[in-house]
Amino acid sequence: MTGRDERQRATQRGWMLMRGLLSQNLVIGCSYGTFGISMIGLQERYGAGRGAISLGFSLVVLAMGLLGPLISRSVDRFGFRGTMMVGAALAGSGYALLAVSSQIALFFVAFGLLIGPGVAMSGTLPVGLLVGGWFPESRGRAVGLATMPILLSLMPMLGTLVIERARLAGFYALVAILHFALLAVIAGIRRAPVAATGVHADAGSGGPEAGAILSRPVFWVLVLAGGLINAVSITGVANVVSLLVEQGTSPGKAAFMASVMGVAAVCGAFSIGWLCDHVGGGRALALAAAGLGASWLALVATPGFALTLAMLIVIGMCGAGTFPAMTVICSRLFGQAVLGKALALFGLFTVPLTFLLPPLAGWLHDVAGGYAAVIACIVAGCAFASVTFFLIGLREQHAHSA
Repeated sequence: MTGRDERQRATQRGWMLMRGLLSQNLVIGCSYGTFGISMIGLQERYGAGRGAISLGFSLVVLAMGLLGPLISRSVDRFGFRGTMMVGAALAGSGYALLAVSSQIALFFVAFGLLIGPGVAMSGTLPVGLLVGGWFPESRGRAVGLATMPILLSLMPMLGTLVIERARLAGFYALVAILHFALLAVIAGIRRAPVAATGVHADAGSGGPEAGAILSRPVFWVLVLAGGLINAVSITGVANVVSLLVEQGTSPGKAAFMASVMGVAAVCGAFSIGWLCDHVGGGRALALAAAGLGASWLALVATPGFALTLAMLIVIGMCGAGTFPAMTVICSRLFGQAVLGKALALFGLFTVPLTFLLPPLAGWLHDVAGGYAAVIACIVAGCAFASVTFFLIGLREQHAHSA
């Protein structure tokens, strides 16, 4: 390869990383970053309880888990561009429906049949596989960079401002427009050439490799511990603004603090990646789970503004690097050749936890009359995940050394 060819390839790799970053940030930022600030407004619009409204967000998580293996096959058959463009169009249509809907049935249709599948088809999994294919020699760092939640950190503040001026209908209409504009960005996405990856881009979930993964007990331990961390992170994103408001924080200040937590998540993606490089993915997630549990426990005491903000920063940092860390763990335990299958299966089998726990948290809040019981469950889950991932880290280190 000539110097000119190398420069062209480097430029192309940079553009693929940027396009993946934009797609990931828009679809995840608009779904994860806006639900918390719109939850109270959605309750008022539809006259529903917090548990019912939280179910809408869980439908997005459900789609991301259930559709993982199908998305991997779609990428293999139709390519990243086709799969992700359909996803962006579906999500945009879902937000357009939310802008005009007045019945809760349409709310569930929007999240369950449009936004959820759309986010799954144009979000973390396809972007991770796309960027990993273009950067096989530095897969962990590249995937971590592409999945940095930059927009997630900005959406609480930006969304609150838009909702104050244009109400929920105008806000969701704007989000729909952004998703349709994303189609122009995704149109330039290309699969990495076979020469770049060294293997054929087979990301499907079928075949004997899938059976080999499912037959290993360590996979199911990963599902349980990783699913708990994901569920805690999702529950926190969906409820942190409401928790702060209930503790006496003004909505504007709560949105600001949620945005700071999002900024911390961007930094956390680098921090968790650095830990993965130095101590392994399992130990990195063990430390992250311990930090999550300790920070949520501190919030029970209704601390002052400074301490609350500090705890939210820790929560944001510790919850941000789960996907890159799982990429490192799965690549070391199961091998690079079946990494896509392992990640898709992990997402599929964590669905019961990531789908059920957030609405259960909303239900527990309604029954208990506050968040104390919810936080107690979060702390217990984080403690279990921390110990489990420490033990997984020992297994991972042995496999990596071998």
